[in-house]
Parts: sequence; structure tokens; C-alpha cells
Amino acid sequence: MNTLLKRLPRTIRSNQWLVYGCVALVVMSCMLYVSINALLVDISESKTRFERESRIESATFLPREPFADLSTFEQDHGFAIERRREVDAAAGQGLALRVFEHTARVNIPAITSGRDLQADDEMLLGQTVATALKARLGTTMTLLGRSFTVVGFASVPDYMYPIRTTDDAGIMLDPKAFGIAVITPSAMDALAPEALATWHIRTVDGSTSTAKQELTRTVGLTFWQDLTANPRYTLATAKLEGAASVSTTMPLVILLLTCLLLAAAQGRIVRMQRAQLGTLKALGYSTWELVVHELALPAIIALAGSVLGILMSILTMRPLLDLMVSYFSIPLYVTTVPWPSIIFGLVAPVALLVPAVALVATRLLSQTPVKLMQTTVANNHVNLLERSVHLRGGSFRKRFATRTAIRGLTRLALLMLGAMLAGYLLLFGGAMRDSMDSLIRSAFRDTTYNYTYVLTAPRVENPWGGESLTIAPFTTADGRLTFQAMGLPATSTLLVPRNTKGEAIPIDRVIITRALADKLGLEVGESLAVTQTATAQDLTLTVDAVAEMYATAAVILPQSRLNSIIGAPAGSFNALFSTARLDVPSQDVVMTMSMAESKAAFDSVIEPVWIVLGLIAVFAVFIALMALSVVTTLTVEEERHSISVLKVLGYHADELNAMVLGSGIIAVVAGFAISVPLLLSSWRSLFAKTTSTMTFSLPIRLSPLSILVCFVIMLATYLVSLRAARSKVQSVGMAVSLKAARE
Repeated sequence: MNTLLKRLPRTIRSNQWLVYGCVALVVMSCMLYVSINALLVDISESKTRFERESRIESATFLPREPFADLSTFEQDHGFAIERRREVDAAAGQGLALRVFEHTARVNIPAITSGRDLQADDEMLLGQTVATALKARLGTTMTLLGRSFTVVGFASVPDYMYPIRTTDDAGIMLDPKAFGIAVITPSAMDALAPEALATWHIRTVDGSTSTAKQELTRTVGLTFWQDLTANPRYTLATAKLEGAASVSTTMPLVILLLTCLLLAAAQGRIVRMQRAQLGTLKALGYSTWELVVHELALPAIIALAGSVLGILMSILTMRPLLDLMVSYFSIPLYVTTVPWPSIIFGLVAPVALLVPAVALVATRLLSQTPVKLMQTTVANNHVNLLERSVHLRGGSFRKRFATRTAIRGLTRLALLMLGAMLAGYLLLFGGAMRDSMDSLIRSAFRDTTYNYTYVLTAPRVENPWGGESLTIAPFTTADGRLTFQAMGLPATSTLLVPRNTKGEAIPIDRVIITRALADKLGLEVGESLAVTQTATAQDLTLTVDAVAEMYATAAVILPQSRLNSIIGAPAGSFNALFSTARLDVPSQDVVMTMSMAESKAAFDSVIEPVWIVLGLIAVFAVFIALMALSVVTTLTVEEERHSISVLKVLGYHADELNAMVLGSGIIAVVAGFAISVPLLLSSWRSLFAKTTSTMTFSLPIRLSPLSILVCFVIMLATYLVSLRAARSKVQSVGMAVSLKAARE
């Protein structure tokens, strides 16, 4: 065995591009797997502990009447209920802070750095905005004319994804424009005595149906929102679930691609050394000894790649973890060493690479020494496809290239697989850009208003102006999705629902948005069973039309009909649309939403998204370059004898390149073409699952321009990989054919 191992360094030197390319692919797969899984484990455990220790709410509500005896009501039903006041304050440089009073029983702020409040002139700054602004402890901030000193950074559990609004386009996180802060109740008395007060309830088991019934019976409800319908919580959960769905798939796909490449390469190495291996077998070496020797190379590649990948993941784990917890505003309670992921990252490459190569090596080395030393046996084998194709017409160059492609179907399959994986990643960026563009355009296309005001109670008189409407939350019969029902006047001009042709839909019927139709699988003429969230009243609606709006799952119907359904006074309203800011008292408003702020948030957030997509594109190009270069190099090595003979016959370098390497372009185009429907189908299933409980639906779009740009990048990458292969074609000497003839 020691004698056989001496051949290993020579094999590595003669196949450097193969070895280094496979090591790089293993490094990437292991680093991705360990890093993503470690992040998800730590974030998930920290999130669970955060929810438990901060006593996250089960729902938010507004009572119609005051509690007669809140303490007795809580004891009788086992609820924890606490009022929390809030006010929005400008903090300068385009930053707005939503200031909460410190709570002690529900939604308790968690200190992530510094200390808790001890005086009325102190404040806690939200972790996300503090990270974005690089704020320091001790900083003084002026809010509504009063100065506060930042003594700590904090996270609030019902603001894990701290967005300003939860309207159609307010799903974008913009930490430089919006954040949260916490002050003492006494400071809130002085800062904003008329601040909006919301109520938050926590039940023992998290269920809210009984709590809602008891509150409706006791004090009545004007507003109710379950935690599972709060985008500031559900968006964080959905994004983590989406990351979990790809945490294993993508690394394993890269690793499987590496296995196939290495198995094909090892088979080529064995075939190129048939004479030597046959001689060794004739001298007494057993098949098992020769197979074990051939497994040394994949074992070295697997171990080197996995160790380097794990080391790189450990070095980058803490910065990535800090970025994640600041983005999601979750305290980092857990920073464990992900031993299960590390062990899997070490074992998986060896467990996949070594058996794959062992199958190929065993099949070839199980032959007798005489057959192994007959080097022309493998080359003369004619497969079924080659026998069935009769190449008589056309030039010799075309017939030779076609026959080379047919004989190298395995190589072409690997080339197509590499192009398909790289094309998938490249198209990911294009699909994300096109889909986000469609989502935002659908959010702003049908709306000409700039502000939305949701009032604390229905009103009949409107002294403020704007266009009045009625909004009421509803839940599907199975309780899976909570959405808004909007009652619009027939003359509404600030929100105009449109169909697929862009035509306005009259507001004299039941209209559902495309987001709701996709989530529930509804079509025109079908029935929708819903429950009014505040009163638990069951209702069945018949869908009359579908509006092409993806940014919100909602039902639109005449205002008079919705008022009748929810029992509101005739002619009343509880929300306003306006093109200009209205002077509505803050204590009368549950929520204010600005389309301009939503657009600014989108513009701010989309910049780092492009950076991420650019990194994904670089990652895809690197994978493509590695995979395509390895396969083209294999092609040249397997055709060395033919290349040498053709050189003897007088063929030039350009002709040889076209004859030997020309068929690869077909595999690259085919792989890229397959990646388009693969991406669209996988994205639809992924986002249908992750956004099933949220009030928006992402329209999956991939424009022809994006496909063309990605294809050009893929083609350019393939041409770059061909340059290395062409130099190898030129390096093949004429003596190779003479040497083969002598053997």
C-alpha cells in the first residue's frame, strides 16, 4: 500500500484543476451548511427564550368600554392584560421613533446592551435602529421637545420585525428611518398625555378564541389583532422558516454535483492508467488494494474541503449572527458551537464522495489484468445510442463532434447539471428583482392616496376631510389567515381595484385581491367562509371579482354592506384615505400609514438587496466556472489520443477546439433552459408556504430581459472555462498517438 500511495502526489499534480475545483466546491457546501444551520439554531433558541421571558402577547385589542375591575377579570380567566401607550416622535435626519412606555407584565422589553431605565429622562433605544445608526450608550436624543439619554438597547417582542406600518407597502424594514424606543410611564405622562393606548393580552396556552369571547361579552371590542396576524411578528418567523428551507438543500446540491464530477474524473484517471493498474494487479495487488488507493484522492478532497469550510464558517459565524439578531431585533441569548452541524459537515462529504468514487473504481478495477492492460477496450466500446445513430451526411468535423458528444453523454450530463445549478442561482437574482418590482407596482398602482388613518372607533361626522371608508378584520373559517375587509364608497377615487386587463372594477360587489385569491385558491363565483375577528360572527361571501393586487390579502365591498355586517351605524366610517396629511388627534388614531414613507422604505431596503443578489451572482459564476472547467478538462483528457491523431493529420487548433469542445455549448444551453421552470416552480411552492399566514403574496415574475442577461453571463462563464481547456488541447503533442500505438 505504501508503494501505491507514492503515486498519489503525482496524480494530484497532474490533475490540479480538478482537485482544487472539487475542494472549492466542498468548502462552499460545508461553509453554507454549517453557517446557516448554526445561525438558525441560535436564532430560534434565542427567539423562543425571548418570547417566554418577555411574555409576548397573544393579541392586541381596543375595548369599547372601560374595565369595571381588571384585576378580578384577569384572575377569573387566567389572563394577563396590560395597557401600553405609544407615540411617534421625530428624532432628526429623517428618523422617526415609536416611543412606548415600559411595561411590566406583557411585551416586556429585553435589554440587549446597557441597563434598564432608572429615571424619567432615560430611554431604551431599539436594537435594530441602534445598529443601523451605530448609536452609542450615553447618547442624548430630543423627542417632542424633551431630552432623553440612551442607557440601553432593547428589543420588544411584538416588534421583532420593526416596521413602521403594516399596510400594503409597509412590509419593508428601514432601520435608518424608523425604530422603537422605551421610556418610563411617568415620562410618557409628561411627553404625550394624549398618546394612543392599546391593550395587550397574554393567555396561558396562546389561544385567543376564549379570550376574545369573554372580552366581547364584558367590555366589547373595536379592534382585535392576534399575534399570528401581526406582520411585525409573522414576517420574522416566515423569513427564518424560509432560510431553514434552503439551509440543507443548497449545500447538498453543491455536494452532489461535486460527487458526480469527482466520480467521473476518477473514472477517467483509472481509464488513463489502465495499463499501469493492470500491471500492478498482475504483480499481485488485489482489487481491494487498488480500489482503496483510488479512494485516497476523494478522501483527501473531502477532508480538506470540509475542514476548510468549517473553519471559514466558524470565523464568519459571529459577524453573521450579530447581523441576523440586529435585523430581526431578537436578543442573542444563545451562541453555541454547532457540534451536530460540524460533525455532519465533516462526515457528509466523505460519506458521499468516497462511495461515489468507490462504485466507479470497483467497476473498472474488477476486470482481469489482461483486460486492464488492453487500453483500447474502453475506447472501442459503442453504446446503444451510437449504434442507433447513422452519421453519413455532413462534413467529417460535424460527424466527429456529434460522435464525441454521443460517446461523452456522462460528461454532457455533468456539464448540463453544473449549468443548471449555476443558472438557478443567477436567475434567483433576476426573479427576485422582477417579483419585488411587480409587488411594489401592484401596491402603488391602484392607490392615489398618500395617507391612511385608522380610527379608534366609528365616526359619523368627518371634520378632517379625506375619503372615508370602513375597515374590519376578518379571519378565514379555519382560523389560518387574518385579513382586512374594506368597505369603500361607490364613488371612491383614491383606491380603484382593477382586473387583469387594467379595467376598473365597480365597487358594487364583493371583490377579493389576487393575494387572497392565491392563498385560498378562490375564483370568481366561489364562496368564502369568514369570521369577523372582533365579534366572532360567521359569514359567507360570494366572490364576484378579483382585483390584481398582491400587496394585501383583502376583501373589498360596498361600505354600506360592510357597516351592516359588522353592526356599525349607517353612514359611519372608521378610517380615512387622504392625499395630504390630516389634522386628526393622535388619541383618536390607532394607526397612521404613509405611502410616501413606504416608498422611501422600499428604496432604502432595496439597495442592500441588490448587494446580496450581486453576491449570489458572483457565487453562481464561481460554481459555474468550477464545474464547467472540470468537465471541459475531463473532455480534453479523455480525447487526448484523438486530438493527437488529428494533429498528425494536419488539423489546426481552432478546428480541434470546435470538434472536441463544440458540443458542450448544447449542454450549457439545455441546463440553463431547465433552470428557468425549475426556479419558477420551486419559488412558487416556497413562497406559497412561507407567506401562507401573511397578508401579502409575492407574484413570481421572471422577465425575458432578466433571462437574457443571466444567459449572457452563463455563456461568458462557459467561454472563460473553454480558454483553459483550449490551452490543454494545444498542449497535447503528436507523440501521444505514437506512444499509444506502441503500447
